[in-house]
Amino acid sequence: MSLLPLIWKQKRLLNISSEKKLKEAIGVVDNVVIEMLGQRRREMATMTTSLNKSDLLSRFMGSIEDDN
Repeated sequence: MSLLPLIWKQKRLLNISSEKKLKEAIGVVDNVVIEMLGQRRREMATMTTSLNKSDLLSRFMGSIEDDN
């Protein structure tokens, strides 16, 4: 059991095996989320959606002031 954390840290440091796949998957998810946020921001700016949209993303975006 004591070797497992060391192996994991080496994989992470060298960006190999499952750690490489994990970083790639996170990058894909990030791109999808950024695109979704951009699309929703454009919709909210043009007012094509109803103002009382009740999904979680719309509520969150309506409650924050910062675009970042």
